[in-house]
Amino acid sequence: MDARFERILILGNSGSGKSWLAGRLSALLGCRPVDLDAIHWEPGGYDRPREKDDATATVRREAEGSKWVIEGVYGWLAAEVVQRATLMVWLDLPVADCLAAVERRGPRGGATAASFAALLAWTAAYPDRRTSSSRSGHGRLFDAFPAGRHRLRSRFDVERWLDGVAHDVAS
Repeated sequence: MDARFERILILGNSGSGKSWLAGRLSALLGCRPVDLDAIHWEPGGYDRPREKDDATATVRREAEGSKWVIEGVYGWLAAEVVQRATLMVWLDLPVADCLAAVERRGPRGGATAASFAALLAWTAAYPDRRTSSSRSGHGRLFDAFPAGRHRLRSRFDVERWLDGVAHDVAS
């Protein structure tokens, strides 16, 4: 297998398609996708974040493997594994597209009406936040990444890029 596809880190806003892309890439590459939501939050919902030290240790363990696809919005967790990644993909889609996707999929994972409303507000604020889990935070990680990187700005770009990966992996 092409070494650039060994350890892929996918960043993006909620609703950008990170989990969808990670699932497709993992199937192509024969590995399990890792969702940073499952690391950031305690099991059972989105109302209790995991202790930061526990989340950091967990994501570092996940990144010890020789082949992985890790995806998420949490820039502070992505920063813990970025040095092991061989490829970074930033799904920098329009906020309206991300909001529509979140609304389409609806609440999940034990989300309450209040936590779903908070997720919609969080998604809408992606370009304005100044945290590691924002457009500017993802941009800083992306700009500093020394290996292969792809910034995809539309669903069409994502599908076209994935088609190229599938072709490269099959060759």
